[in-house]
Amino acid sequence: MKINKFVAALLLIGFTTVSAQEKFTPTWESLNKHKAAPEWFSNAKLGVYFHFGVYNVPANGNEWYGRFMYEKDRQKNWGKDVYDYHTKTYGRAHQYHDFIPQWKAEKFSAKRWVDMFQHMGAKFIGTIAEHHDGFSLWESEVNPWNSKDKGPKIDIVKAIAEEVKKRDLKFMTTFHHGFHMLFYPKKENSALRPLSEHNVVYKNPEVPQDEKYRLLYGNISYTEECDLWLGKLNEVIDTYCPDYIWMDFAQGYIQEEYRKQFLANYFNKAKELNKEVVVNTKGDFFPTDLALVNVERATMEDIMPFVWVTDFQLGSSWGYNKNKRTAVDPKKLIRILAEVISKNGVMILAAAPMAEGVIPVEQAKTMEGIGAWLKLYGEAIYNTKPFVEFGQGPTKLVRNPNDDWNAYGSIKAGLNDLNSQDVRYTKKDEYVYAIQLGWPGSKKEIVLETFSEKSKKFKIKSVSVLGSKERITWRKTSQGLLVTSPKKKPLEGDAAIVYKIKVK
Repeated sequence: MKINKFVAALLLIGFTTVSAQEKFTPTWESLNKHKAAPEWFSNAKLGVYFHFGVYNVPANGNEWYGRFMYEKDRQKNWGKDVYDYHTKTYGRAHQYHDFIPQWKAEKFSAKRWVDMFQHMGAKFIGTIAEHHDGFSLWESEVNPWNSKDKGPKIDIVKAIAEEVKKRDLKFMTTFHHGFHMLFYPKKENSALRPLSEHNVVYKNPEVPQDEKYRLLYGNISYTEECDLWLGKLNEVIDTYCPDYIWMDFAQGYIQEEYRKQFLANYFNKAKELNKEVVVNTKGDFFPTDLALVNVERATMEDIMPFVWVTDFQLGSSWGYNKNKRTAVDPKKLIRILAEVISKNGVMILAAAPMAEGVIPVEQAKTMEGIGAWLKLYGEAIYNTKPFVEFGQGPTKLVRNPNDDWNAYGSIKAGLNDLNSQDVRYTKKDEYVYAIQLGWPGSKKEIVLETFSEKSKKFKIKSVSVLGSKERITWRKTSQGLLVTSPKKKPLEGDAAIVYKIKVK
């Protein structure tokens, strides 16, 4: 059927009008139409990024070194020794910006890192874009203090983005720069003083006040800071449009109109590229209709009606500390992963590379351990949904009401204690996966209580153990489904074993 030119023109006008109407505008009413958790994110379950920056040069304390080195009177335990360390090691004349030319990243390889992260089993991979210190990790026009123009002379965001996009993976960037205006100690008359208890004020701060360093140290007006905050985000959105822009705390210090404009820019760019993108809120700076709830190093009390996200360290801190090279036991992180996804969560791990661009061997071994387990038992993790109950077991996960990150009833205490008496459930199609968080021993019985006679909805058709060729014994009881572990431990079974239960 032919369509005359007039009708075609009308149709084109109509489609153009609809398209224009569908664009996001910087209002909460419009922005809330964005879907917080697309299916790809819900299915991914595991992601990774890294803390890489100027702070890796002193490699003492953590990624807050740039602040702590100027806080002479710091009383809190966290970072309180950094001032003295800096004085003894470098002297008071050595400023934070003096570390920048010392940061060479001469052994950095985006391919090697992304290979490592992919082998770990991460389905979305990214890089820190900027921490609180004001130093950007991409080639920036709005911020001269960036890793392409100074320091290593590498556009790290670009290098990781290009490597990730070669593979069937999603790309993320993390932004912590909402706290930039409050990161370095300020003069007592700072206009920012009323904004936060985190603000550090000194009559004579040691932070350089020279005009050429004002953007790095945040010695600018509130309006300039908000403009800079948005300008940095727009550069990364326009150039890379990450699948996930992760946001640290303190974005609420940025004026609301700027926050809404960022979201409109991000969502519209994603629509233009036909991408489903993700942003999170750590606190209430974005509505949870459009942003994922993020809790730091924590889980939830129960299965949540929405997809949420949490972050854990691979090493001893977010940023590399040469005095604490330890890494987290992979078995613990595997168990925490099962705990998180059983409650509708997604887990992000953070690596802490050294200044020269090497991920410490301890962290690499942890990633190898996680990857080895997921390669065998990933079907119980990826593309799954929570079951009718998250699980069972004696380990108490205790909520601390005084925890600063205690959003939505999040829990930290007890996560490291999960063991073989604890079980977490996931489901996919006609299968339920009961993940026993550790090897219970040969021929040990456990009752899966969710399948008790109180629940008539499930007919058990078969039970097997992933990674094992043994036929195990099982039977339905009034208390639940009684299963017996295999005689021989499955490969990587010290971390967790998985009962695959076919149900009708």
